Amino acid sequence: MRMAVGAAAGDGAAQSPGPAAVSLGLSVAVVSSLVNGSTFVLQKKGIVRARGRGTSYLTDIVWWSGTIAMALGQIGNFLAYTAVPTVLVTPLGALGVPFGSILASYLLKEKLNILGKLGCLLSCAGSVVLIIHSPKSESVTTQAELEEKLTNPGTLFFY
Repeated sequence: MRMAVGAAAGDGAAQSPGPAAVSLGLSVAVVSSLVNGSTFVLQKKGIVRARGRGTSYLTDIVWWSGTIAMALGQIGNFLAYTAVPTVLVTPLGALGVPFGSILASYLLKEKLNILGKLGCLLSCAGSVVLIIHSPKSESVTTQAELEEKLTNPGTLFFY
């Protein structure tokens, strides 16, 4: 019945993205997650460098590269959300944490103990498992569908 109503209205049922769009969206999500993971490390490196020179961190190019990387990472994340369903993009955001941790151990000479390494591994594994087993998301195309989903008791208790 729902399919007939959507087709009769002429609004065209929303289709899931094709394999090329999904691959591109996931690639953008991974890259933006890695860029976001590096931002705080770059900013801290800039602050440490500026402190060593006795100047303000606002004059350090490394700090500014971290700040610009943060903006670019968020733009990439936004683009990934527009290309593929949210349920695929969100788990990839967790990949920034292990990347930032590993980068901090190299650039800032911070020690990553065995539990930190295990946490990085589990974070990556969890992201992969969530993406592999992600449910198919339904697109809401009409106001009636939105009202139906908002008044559904299962939806109210789920959120």
